[in-house]
Amino acid sequence: MANKVYKFLLYEPVRFFKAGQYFADANWQHKDITNDGDYELFIMLAGTAFIEIGSERYTLAKNDCLLIPPYIRHFGFKTSPNNTIYYWMHFFPSGAVTTSYQLSLAHKPSEVVIPQLFNITNFERMAILIRQMLDSANDVKSSNLATNYFISNILIELSHQFAISIRDHHQSSTKFELIKNWIRIHSHDKLSVDIVAREFKMTPVYLTRLFNEYENMTTIHFINSIKIEQAQELLLTTDLSIKEIAYELSFNNEKYFLRIFKKMTSLTPTKFKNSYSKTYLNNIKVDPTIPKPQ
Repeated sequence: MANKVYKFLLYEPVRFFKAGQYFADANWQHKDITNDGDYELFIMLAGTAFIEIGSERYTLAKNDCLLIPPYIRHFGFKTSPNNTIYYWMHFFPSGAVTTSYQLSLAHKPSEVVIPQLFNITNFERMAILIRQMLDSANDVKSSNLATNYFISNILIELSHQFAISIRDHHQSSTKFELIKNWIRIHSHDKLSVDIVAREFKMTPVYLTRLFNEYENMTTIHFINSIKIEQAQELLLTTDLSIKEIAYELSFNNEKYFLRIFKKMTSLTPTKFKNSYSKTYLNNIKVDPTIPKPQ
């Protein structure tokens, strides 16, 4: 299946329409619908979703992002398992939209390139951006313009991550990139400078020299920053307690986790989670019709 790419012009932010987080019961199927001028981003958190757009069928798993265009019928072609969860968000483009099956990244600074189907690589960052957008959309004191910019920022981040994935596919990664990716993959394990250095057969001093040169930080600071990104996602997308998250990410103890989290975010985990509390949640029983904006 060829992956279509959409190019959005962003001289102005796109217009937010509606969004939420959906919790699907067992045997749920996406309803049969055609968007009236609005695009939809469908981003998976857990489970599996089966979406047919026109004549193309897509099977979506965790961290997959599907872009659903307007004026094309789409529906669920198969039932999903219990506890399938996803973010959904609709927006109207602010400028011209062009499509192509060429994966060229050449575009103007005012454009973003979004593939029809894409697996999000840095999901922790995306989860935070989405929660900011949802919090703004459901805060009666927030302006519509703010929400427009939040969802535009999500498009920009998706385009950025897509560009990185294409470059990594066409270019062999340097050893330092491999080291960083290895740390991300093993972020839930107990990590130290010595453990990473042994894995790549180098001294801890040389490893830290690489991080200072390319990332302007120490090795342990990079390790902790990745763990805190993971912690932020878990705080926003699960019901795990702070103690359970600290254990999940292999911190020595809860107090040390709290200290590192506050040092890197200037907030406690509780205050961070409460900062994004105004999220619209829905399921098959609570799914009201939202009128199209004028």
